[in-house]
Amino acid sequence: MPLVYGTVKGTVYALLLAVPLAILGAVYTAQIMDPRLRALIKPLIEIMAGLPSVVLGLLAGLWLAPWLERNLPGVVTMVAVVPAALLLAAAAWGRLPAGTRTRLPAGRLVLASLPVLALTAWGAIELGPWMERWLMGGDYRRWLFDALGLRFDQRNSLVVGVAMGFAVIPMIFSISEDALARVPRHLVSGSLALGATQWETIRRVVVPAAAPAIFSAIMIGFGRAVGETMIVLMATGNTPVMDFSIFTGFRTLAANVAVEMPEAPAGGTLYRVLFVSALLLFAVTFAVNTAAELARLRLRRRYAQL
Repeated sequence: MPLVYGTVKGTVYALLLAVPLAILGAVYTAQIMDPRLRALIKPLIEIMAGLPSVVLGLLAGLWLAPWLERNLPGVVTMVAVVPAALLLAAAAWGRLPAGTRTRLPAGRLVLASLPVLALTAWGAIELGPWMERWLMGGDYRRWLFDALGLRFDQRNSLVVGVAMGFAVIPMIFSISEDALARVPRHLVSGSLALGATQWETIRRVVVPAAAPAIFSAIMIGFGRAVGETMIVLMATGNTPVMDFSIFTGFRTLAANVAVEMPEAPAGGTLYRVLFVSALLLFAVTFAVNTAAELARLRLRRRYAQL
C-alpha cells in the first residue's frame, strides 16, 4: 500500500503542474500566438520531450532540491505574487490608448509579459528571507512543524512534481496543440461572424471540438508519470511512507522494482513480490488507459455535431 500510495502521490503532483501549463500553453500557441513565433516555440517545447529522464532527475536531485530548500519562502511568495502581477500588468495594458496597444500584435503579447514575469519572480525570491523572518520566526522548518505539523525533507514531492511535470509537459502540449490547431477554420470563422469574442470562441467552440484529443493527451501524460523511474529515484528520498504532504518523499512501484530487483534472489519471496508489483502497475495503467479511451470516444460522439 505505501508503494501504491506513493505512485498516486507522485502522479498527482506532477499532473497538477503539467496539465494547466501544457493545456493553456497549447491554447495560446494554437489560437493566439503569432505564426512566426509559433514556428519557433513549438519545436523548442517538443525537443524537451527528448531529454533523458536521468538528466532531469540529476538536475532535480543535485540542484533543484537544495535550491528549493534554501528558497522555499520565496517560492511560496512567488506562487502568490506572480499571477497577481501578471493580472495587474494585463489590466494596465488594457487601459493604454488603442494606438499604443496596436503597435504590439496580440500574438506577441507573451513577449511583453516576460520582463514582468522575470522581475516579479526575482523580487519574490529576494523577498523570501524577509517573509521568513517576519511571519515564520526566522525558521520555516520549525514553523511548518509547529503550526501545521508538517515535516520538511530536502528531496520531497515538490521537487519530484516539478521535475516530472516538466517531463510530462512536452507530451501533453504537443498533442493538445496539434488538436487545437486542426479545429476547422469554418467553426472559428462562424463563431466570430456571429459576434462572439476570440476568448468566447476558444472556450465554447475550439476547446470542446478538440476535447477528445486533449483528454487523450492528459491520459498519455498520466501513463508517463505513473511509470517514471529515474526522476523518482534521484529526486526523492524513496521512503515508503503514506503521507500526502508535499514536503515529504515517497516511493513508487516502478522505483521499488528498479531498486530491489538487483538484490532479489531468483525465485525468492522478494523476487515474486516485485513481479506482483510490476503486474499491478501494468494492470492499473491498462485499466486507466481503457477508461480514458472509452471517455474519449464518448466525448467525440458528444462534440461530433459541432
